[in-house]
Amino acid sequence: MTREELERRHPLYMASVAEWEFFVRSYFGGRLYREGGYLLKHPFESTENYSRRKATAYYYNYCGPVVDIMVSHLFRKPPKRDFGSLSEDPLFVAFLEDCDLEGSSLARFMREAQRFASIYGRVSIVVDKPRLTAFTREEEIAGGLRPYLVLITPENLLDWRFTRLPSGRVALQMVKIREEEGLYRIWTHRGWQLWRVDDKDEAGLVDSGTHHLGEVPMVNLYNKKTGVRMLGLSDIQDIADINRNIYYLCSDAREIIENTAFPMLAMPYEKGAVEEKEIGPRNILQFDPSEPNARPYWLEAPHSSLSEIREWVRQDITEIHRIAKLGGIKATQDRGQPQSGIALELEWQQLHAVLSEKADNLEEAERDILRLWARWQGRRFDGVVDYPDEFSVRDLDRELERAIKAVSLGLESRTFRKELEKRLVETVLPKLPVEVKTQILEEIDGLHRKEGH
Repeated sequence: MTREELERRHPLYMASVAEWEFFVRSYFGGRLYREGGYLLKHPFESTENYSRRKATAYYYNYCGPVVDIMVSHLFRKPPKRDFGSLSEDPLFVAFLEDCDLEGSSLARFMREAQRFASIYGRVSIVVDKPRLTAFTREEEIAGGLRPYLVLITPENLLDWRFTRLPSGRVALQMVKIREEEGLYRIWTHRGWQLWRVDDKDEAGLVDSGTHHLGEVPMVNLYNKKTGVRMLGLSDIQDIADINRNIYYLCSDAREIIENTAFPMLAMPYEKGAVEEKEIGPRNILQFDPSEPNARPYWLEAPHSSLSEIREWVRQDITEIHRIAKLGGIKATQDRGQPQSGIALELEWQQLHAVLSEKADNLEEAERDILRLWARWQGRRFDGVVDYPDEFSVRDLDRELERAIKAVSLGLESRTFRKELEKRLVETVLPKLPVEVKTQILEEIDGLHRKEGH
């Protein structure tokens, strides 16, 4: 296989990868968002001024709280899990406690997978097994040789191919995954290959193996299905665009304030001077000294556009709240008027339907994961996975409104942002182990200490 073949992307990947990157940057915000290049340069704006504007721009992150609160409500009630005969398997018990060989329980892994599915619209989960061979059951248990999970985000799943089986069912025939820069793993229904592209741009086979599954051991978790295979609908599909517009408007407002905070000095120029003077908001405006009353004065700039920007931002925030409560479903009602009880009930029913669809997709994905786990072990999954179908949408509505209002305060305080992030951890992940929660809070403190320097 050549380098060109390894780096070939699926057409749907090429059409969607920029949007996926935009969604994940919109969710995490901070430096990741600022480095995305989403602040447009004004016509005739100097490079120096644009660089300064980018460095001082700030991002009000509405996307993060929307995703986190949605995920929180999905997992507020734990799903009912009955693992059947697998419950007595010591290897399966170890899998439930550490399903990815990185310390994540199955429950925590599925929650994290749903978080990224909410961001991207779809994530993939590979059910793999170590290549080491045990000769006895005791050796297998002692060595912990059991299937494990790997979360694959869409930008790393480069290519895929489906085929229609004799039964009429459509199944994955091949997937190509970028594990790191220059390292690619290809799965088929019969085996796998690991390829590397070296410094000379030459592709070489690093390793390979076979399996007995008869299918590609990968499961897709959709946030909301679109009817197109491998493409899901993100919870911030529309919100991210509105959030970006707020980012633009806040930068423009700050620029207007900086340019008009102090009046421009106007004074007569020296007659006979040949040096050209640059005119701008940070320079002196010169005029003919022979004019009547040719005395220096201050030229005040108008602030009228600031009120228009504030109103535009206010409307964008209202629209974000409306869309967030519908989980990405757009409505046409004008929020300028109070909603009737019937309209509110309809909205809550729509939100409930969205949450129920998410729960069904989680249920389907987890069942497939457990089925593949059992197949790797030569067994059959005979258990039940049932995610809740009832959700308190009124509580979700209130939490979304509080989060959006908190972000809208626009306090340029590092301490405020830090404490808000800590509060979100408590709200979104209330059942985290103490040691994990402590680690997350320490990471938040560390990141804000770095920003302070």
